[in-house]
Amino acid sequence: MRSPATADPFLVLGLPRDAGEAEVRARYLELVKQFPPEREPDKFREIRSAFEACKDPLSIARRLTRPPDDEVPKWSQAIEEQKRHPPRLSPAFLLSLGNRSPDDRRSTAASGANLPPEGEMTGTDQETRDDAP
Repeated sequence: MRSPATADPFLVLGLPRDAGEAEVRARYLELVKQFPPEREPDKFREIRSAFEACKDPLSIARRLTRPPDDEVPKWSQAIEEQKRHPPRLSPAFLLSLGNRSPDDRRSTAASGANLPPEGEMTGTDQETRDDAP
């Protein structure tokens, strides 16, 4: 079983969690010089495993997606935040969603785009046209 100190490879290497690849490599080389495998094999193994963990793509992905304070927000908190500050959608966009034929909805859903059907003007287009002489 790992001790709490070895659970975080950045702690083992003495680096901040947002350290880059070059910083990790430089620190690893420093520590290898300080704790060579011939003199301190256990410490070297710990340093080597921490270095490998820092280079692991899954570890990097977890570090980039995890909140900085390591506390994942609860769904209830996220939902309450959305209720307090709902995303802003323009009225023209919302109205354009209701003016589509079933065929338009299928093609738009497949492409992932949220565009009004061809030939229809959005609120911005209408305002521009109204401003024209």
